[in-house]
Parts: sequence; C-alpha cells; structure tokens
Amino acid sequence: MSGSITTSDLFGLATQTVGNARTIDNSGNSWSGGEWWEQLQPGSWRGVGFVLDAGQTAAGRRIALHEYPYRDDAWPEDLGKLPRRFTVQAFLVGDDVYQQRDAMLRVVEQSGAGTLVHPTLGSIQCVLLEFSATDRRERGRYVEVQFAFILAGDVQYPATAIATGSAVTSAAAALTFASQGDLGAALAPMSVPPAAWASVSQFTGMATAAVSDASQIIGAVRGLAGGYYGRFSNGALSTLQPVNTTALGALSAATTARSAVFAAADTVNRVASLL
Repeated sequence: MSGSITTSDLFGLATQTVGNARTIDNSGNSWSGGEWWEQLQPGSWRGVGFVLDAGQTAAGRRIALHEYPYRDDAWPEDLGKLPRRFTVQAFLVGDDVYQQRDAMLRVVEQSGAGTLVHPTLGSIQCVLLEFSATDRRERGRYVEVQFAFILAGDVQYPATAIATGSAVTSAAAALTFASQGDLGAALAPMSVPPAAWASVSQFTGMATAAVSDASQIIGAVRGLAGGYYGRFSNGALSTLQPVNTTALGALSAATTARSAVFAAADTVNRVASLL
C-alpha cells in the first residue's frame, strides 16, 4: 500500500466512533498500547496491501445428513474436515487509491493459489473465490474491497493401487503353473514301465466299477433300522446305521462317496500319466 497514509491515520481509521467519542472497548487501553495490537500484521493478497475492516472465518466438518421416512431422528455422516473459508471486508485509502485498486485487480485475476496475509491469522495459502471493489461518492480517497477465499489444498490426481487379494491370487496361480512346469521337466527323462501304468489304470477301473454297481443303491439302505426300508433287510449288515438316519440321507451319502471315488481315480490317472 502507498506510504501516503500514516500510523496516526491507521489508528484513527481503526477506532470505532460511538457518539462524539472514539472508543475501543471498556478496558480503557489504547490501540497502540495493547499487546494484541502488536500481533496484527499488514493485510495483503499476493503482495498488494489492504486495511482490514471486518473478517469472517468459516470452518467445521462436512456432514451428509441422511433422513429416513417414519423416523424421528437422522444420521449425520461425517465426510471429513470442511476446508476453511475466509471472507474479508477491507479498504484501500490514499491519494493513489485508484492505482492501488488497479494493482489489486491485476493480482485477483491471476490463476492458482496465492498468499493471503490475514491481519489476525497470518500468512495462508488460499485460492480466491470472489472479489469486488466499491467506489462511494461520499468517500474520497477510499475504495471498499471484498474477498472470498478458500484454503488451498494439494492437487489429488487419480493413482493406481494394488488390490492385495487379487495380487496374492495371481502370485499363487503363477507359482502353481511354474511348479507344474518344473515337475514335468524333472520327470520327463524318467519312464514308467507299461506294466506299472497298466496296473494303476486297472486299480482305478476296479474302484470306479465298484461304486458304479447299481446294487450299491440297495446296499446304502440295508443298515437302516426301525420303520424304514431296513426292517425288510435288517441283519444284512453287521453294524446298523444311527437310528435317526433316513433313506434320503443314506442315499445322499452314497452319492457323495461315489463322486469322491471318481475324483480320486481321475487324479491318480493324471499323475500316473505324467510319470
């Protein structure tokens, strides 16, 4: 700001007029004599000064309010800290007030964040949201200015992140594939006599034939006791099934066992084919 305004002028402009007397508060201390006065800093935006007339700071939390039909209460969901906002009412004064205004207009039209020197909050990195300047006919050498700022934050760009579960699954699959390749390479020079392969195939064939026999359906319920089918074939098995076993349960267990035998035989055959 221009040097055309003196310290005594600032004291005079800063005081409040009540009737015919200028007063600060009820303590009787003068502006220049109080410790709080020494803490004030000259206000400016991007290096262009102003004199603070009034300032407002808005802060708090971001709350998403969820309301539901037929409920008397609501759920206020906390979404994080609310970026601080600063509203500043200030003025420019002096014989060069219009040069000061033009300099302020140039800096408020610049893009990006800038430095706000708030008289009571100090230096803050802010982004200007809105600015206005007012010339009044009855106030010469004086221009009112208003600012709306928001606290500047770091620019957050989209970034890739590794999904841990998917990464572990992919690594396990790669390990399995590599292990199979290594096992095949290690066993490639080896040869299994045809007689051994025939014996394995014959054994698995016997196992699958045994569980494929239709008589296994009747055999599954021979151990039932009580009022079920077992009363007609009671004594066919040396050990009866539990009393609470039903025909459906016995048949289901037999089917499950049959599927397990087929799966085991298939696994044995595939392993034997690799030898």
